[in-house]
Amino acid sequence: MGKIAIRDPEPPGSQHADEAAPRPGLREREKARTRDAIRTAALDLFEEQGFEATTIDRICARANIAHRTFFRYYECKEALLFGWGFGRLLVEEFAAAPAESDSWAALTHAFGRDGGGAPEESAETTARRRELRRRCADIRSMHEFAILRIGALAQDAVAIAAERMGVEPDRDLRPGAIGALLAGPARRVVVDGATDGPQAWVAALREVVGTSDEGP
Repeated sequence: MGKIAIRDPEPPGSQHADEAAPRPGLREREKARTRDAIRTAALDLFEEQGFEATTIDRICARANIAHRTFFRYYECKEALLFGWGFGRLLVEEFAAAPAESDSWAALTHAFGRDGGGAPEESAETTARRRELRRRCADIRSMHEFAILRIGALAQDAVAIAAERMGVEPDRDLRPGAIGALLAGPARRVVVDGATDGPQAWVAALREVVGTSDEGP
C-alpha cells in the first residue's frame, strides 16, 4: 500500500455552532454543499459495498463531481471517516487560551471549550461516520491514517506549547509532554473506540497528577 500523504483539508468549522458567527457567503455555502455531497456519497457506498471495495472513482461518480474536485476536500478516502474536528479543536483551543495562563490552565481551557464556529455535519452523519469507522478499525490503511493524523496533531501541540512557554522543544521536554496529553484523547476515541468526552479526560488527568480545578 502506498504511503498516505497528510494535508489538511480546508477547515469547515467545528461541531458546535457559534450564534455570533457571521453567516457564510455564497462561495462558502457552495463548498459546504460539495463537501457534504462527497461525504454522503462515500458513506452510502461504504455501507452498501464496504470500505475496501469503494474506490474514489465510484465516490466521484455517485457525488457527480470531477476526480480533481475530490482532492480539494479530502486527501484520501480514509479521511472521509474522520471529522475535521478530530483532535484539532483541542489544539486550536489550547492555542487560543489567554496568554497569561499557565500550561495546566491552558489545557483545562482546551478540554473545556470544545471549539466554536459552524457545525461541520449533522448528528446523524456523525453517528454514521463513527459507526463505519468502528467497523473499519482493523483495516490497515485506516489504522495508519489515524496514527499519522494523531502524530500531526501532537506536533502542532508541541509547537504551540513551545511558543507559549518561550522554549525550544528539542531542549525542553514540557512541550512534548503537552503534545502527548492533547493527542491522548484523539487516540482513545479514534483508535480505541472510546466514547467518553474531553471532561472525562480532564478528570482522569487531575486524579493522576493531583491537581485541583485551579491548577497544580
